[in-house]
Amino acid sequence: MPQFGKEFRKQHFFQLPDHVVPVNNGSYGLPPKEIIDRFHAAFDEDVAFPDGFLRVRQPVHYKEAVRRVAPILHTAPENLALLENATTGLNAVFHSLNLRKGDIVALPVTTYGACQKIVQFYHDYRGVELQLVEVAYPVLDAELVAKFRKVFETHKVKVALFDTVVSMPGVKVPWEQLVALCKNFGVISVVDAAHGIGLVPLDLDKAKPDFLCTNLHKWFYVPRGCALLYVDPQYHRTIQSLPVAELYVAPDAELPGDDENNILYRKFLWTGLRNFAPLMCVSAAIKFREETCGGDEAILNYCYKLAREAGEVVKSKWPGAQIVENEEGTLSNAMLSFFVPIEEYSNTFDATDRDALARLVTFNLDWQLAHKHTFIPIAGHAGKIVARVSANVFNELDDYRYACDALDGALKAFFQ
Repeated sequence: MPQFGKEFRKQHFFQLPDHVVPVNNGSYGLPPKEIIDRFHAAFDEDVAFPDGFLRVRQPVHYKEAVRRVAPILHTAPENLALLENATTGLNAVFHSLNLRKGDIVALPVTTYGACQKIVQFYHDYRGVELQLVEVAYPVLDAELVAKFRKVFETHKVKVALFDTVVSMPGVKVPWEQLVALCKNFGVISVVDAAHGIGLVPLDLDKAKPDFLCTNLHKWFYVPRGCALLYVDPQYHRTIQSLPVAELYVAPDAELPGDDENNILYRKFLWTGLRNFAPLMCVSAAIKFREETCGGDEAILNYCYKLAREAGEVVKSKWPGAQIVENEEGTLSNAMLSFFVPIEEYSNTFDATDRDALARLVTFNLDWQLAHKHTFIPIAGHAGKIVARVSANVFNELDDYRYACDALDGALKAFFQ
């Protein structure tokens, strides 16, 4: 079993300068040095002979990457497409659903901002209606499912968008139960699994969402940007790439059998020129996880445990802090979220004031990055200030002591 923590960081993440304390993996992810080297080698191969790379090598590596990752998601390679990020994948889904005026999309208030804007776009340009599902964490899984059920019972919802793990606060969602609920009500399920592969188990053939998009660069150690879009077979003809490009296939086009079976590969293989080096790192990332780290279970056991221990650091720093967890302990993962006792810094700050909140969020980011070379993100949730730290194999408990001091310093500087 590898010794995770600072020694592991020195061996495999030594691109990090000593003064940088990374506790925000949830935002961008971080590959180890050996995979960064693979990325550079792939790009060098591209620029050494673009015709040979893009016309011959890239399609081979695309197929190989999908083939290698499919068993981890418990589905067939034919149900998967590679693209740049979860936002691109979800845009492709909504672009392909042909939503019309009056169609209702249900989504929780905790939906990631970029994904909210996708739905807002179709509201502004197509007349699609948004039905927000109110949720204030911490809640029980059954409570969240009941909230969606009530919306489905009282509105004719066409599409439901929800997470595997919420961004802020960083809590797990009973997404499999929500997919099943969607099936019962005839609602199309679209799952934002930006925080997915490498963080929580994903058994797609068992859960059978209609669409799910997961980033490989957040928790799976693939360089940015690389993501996978899962499409249920009934929608293989419906889904189109975004941007639409040379390999577009009309919904009613006649295809030979092999092309029909590999229609996602045909549609998404080439959506225009981009840097294809990340997809050539997928096999290397799997090897790193299995051979260097000891497998998914070893990674998750360490990271989940470290996140829980980080909660004790938080409560030691701020006895008035509330960890965002429910009575059943189902929200926890490798991200630890907590409500900051802002009253210790100001008796007048109103977390529901959008302008004041925006000033605080921006100041916190700028101050921590400039003065402490670390970053604990904060946001508003349910009228409170929520903060989030991430745990990874290169972290140790001292990282969170340092980062909590940095957040404390930022808050003191803002409210002084």
